[in-house]
Amino acid sequence: MSKLLFLFSLLLSSPIFGCKCESLNIEKSFKNADFVFIGNIYSVKQTPSGFKTLQNFISSVKIEKIFKSDNYTGFYQNEATLFSSQLRSCDYPFNKEGKYLIFGHIDSDTGFIYSERCFATADLSLFTSKDLTQLEKLHEKFEQELKAENNKPAKVESLIEDSPNRIINNLKLEINTLQFENKNLKSIIFATSILFILLSVVLIIKRRKNKNYH
Repeated sequence: MSKLLFLFSLLLSSPIFGCKCESLNIEKSFKNADFVFIGNIYSVKQTPSGFKTLQNFISSVKIEKIFKSDNYTGFYQNEATLFSSQLRSCDYPFNKEGKYLIFGHIDSDTGFIYSERCFATADLSLFTSKDLTQLEKLHEKFEQELKAENNKPAKVESLIEDSPNRIINNLKLEINTLQFENKNLKSIIFATSILFILLSVVLIIKRRKNKNYH
């Protein structure tokens, strides 16, 4: 009985808030990102976030190889600025120097690049040669699609899609997040139902035993 109550309390105490999203593989990260590149972070500066001890990180990165840049090839050629904040639980923390494979979004207001924890962004040493080969293929496919798209007549609605913005990019990830949370909620509801049934059975058995004693 006590073990069931303990499991039930653990289930109810599991975190619901914070950053929740399905971890995207290289292909899905490539598709959802505006800017994909290998970069060498050589400078990290902390700035106050305005909330207690939480910090913002502004990092300077030297761009070594670009796999996807859409319309930003001319702007981001050699260097860029990365931004991450401890206030946003989904921001990938660019707080250490070193080489990274970065799947990022571009904030059109500041020009800063930021990434999400659900993306495949990570230290470059964690990727295999097979991963980099896959990126090369994705790059070639993207360039072909971009070339074909540029040859099409311009459409008014495409102007909206081509304007990278933090709010718009976050909304693009909303579907993946909701799907991930939906799976978790179903699992929680199923587990809660099972525990409830088990608790009910235990209580019924206990009551019957008490009646027999009387």
